[in-house]
Amino acid sequence: MEYKDEMRKLIDIVKQQSFTAPLQNTLDDMKVLTTAVKDLNDRIEIRVRKSLVGDDDKAKMKMKTKAVKKAKPFPSISPPTQTQQNSTQTALPTSNAVTSTATTQMDYNKAKDDFVAKQTVLQPIKPITTQ
Repeated sequence: MEYKDEMRKLIDIVKQQSFTAPLQNTLDDMKVLTTAVKDLNDRIEIRVRKSLVGDDDKAKMKMKTKAVKKAKPFPSISPPTQTQQNSTQTALPTSNAVTSTATTQMDYNKAKDDFVAKQTVLQPIKPITTQ
């Protein structure tokens, strides 16, 4: 239990220093603790895997890893022939029509005229002067 007590003391020191130590030191301490936890987690995972895999399973796994099978092609996809490859490289797509337009001075003039028309509707009525 001695190592657990030392570990708890170190964790308590890091916790206590996190309030008073500079932020950079606190982040470094946190990084060290995180790395230690990750390493311990990896080691425990390796131990569990070894305990779950028996001697017979190890031999089977070694046999399986040595034999490499060739990948089968997808049955629904056939590889393109030479003529299909040539036609797709030279042909341009025609299904997408070009729809770009440029903004002209006429467009600006229309927008200005519309704005002026809307503003004149909103202007107050001018009183008629009497003579």
